[in-house]
Amino acid sequence: MQFAPGATGAISAPLVDIVRDAERRGDALAEQLTIQQPQEGVEITDLEGIRTRALSDPRVKRLLGVAAEEGADTENGEKYAATQAILFASFSMPPESLRQMMQEATAHGATIVFRGFVNNSVYDTREKLEEVFGLDEVGEAFAIDPTLFRRFDIQAVPVLVVLGEELGVCDTPACEGDLPPIHDRLAGNIPLDTALKLIAAGNGDASHVARAMIEAKQ
Repeated sequence: MQFAPGATGAISAPLVDIVRDAERRGDALAEQLTIQQPQEGVEITDLEGIRTRALSDPRVKRLLGVAAEEGADTENGEKYAATQAILFASFSMPPESLRQMMQEATAHGATIVFRGFVNNSVYDTREKLEEVFGLDEVGEAFAIDPTLFRRFDIQAVPVLVVLGEELGVCDTPACEGDLPPIHDRLAGNIPLDTALKLIAAGNGDASHVARAMIEAKQ
C-alpha cells in the first residue's frame, strides 16, 4: 500500500459508522423541529428604510455634519470659529442631565461635544436621542468630536471649557500633538449659568469670555 507524500498512514477511524450516526442524529433532530409559517400581514423589516430614517433624523445629521474623523481635523477652525464655550458630555449621563445641559447650552450659545456615537452606531445614537429628548428640538450646538476630548485631555464628564482664544486648526493628526488654546475649565454636574459665574469670578485667562456670555443672556 502506498500513501501520498505527507500522509500519516491509513485512516483507522470508522468513517462509515460516523457518517451513519450523523445521519441518524440529523433525522431525529428534524422530527423535533417545528417549521414556522410566515404570518400574514407582517412586513419584513426594511433595513434600508431603517438606515435612511436614522440618517435623515435632523439631530443625527447635525452630529454627522460636524463630526471630526480621526486624522481629518482641517475644518475644526471653521466648525468652531464662533465657539466660546464647550460642554464635554457623554450619552451615558442621565437623560434629565442631558436635557438640562442641552437647554442651557442653547440659551448660552455653548457647544456640547460627545466623544463618539452610542455603541459606535448611528442607529443606537438616534434611539438614545429619542429616549432623552423625545420629539423636542434640541438645538444645533452639539457635535461628536473625539479630537477635542484628546486635545483638552478630558478624562471624565461633564466638563465646561471656556475659550480665552479662538480654537484653531490642529497641526498634527487627530490633534495628538496639539496644545489646547488658552482656556478656563470647571468640572462637575452644575448649572451652566453657575459654572460661568464661577469662571468669571476666578479672573482666569477666559474669565472675560464667561462674563460676556452671562451678559449676553441677560
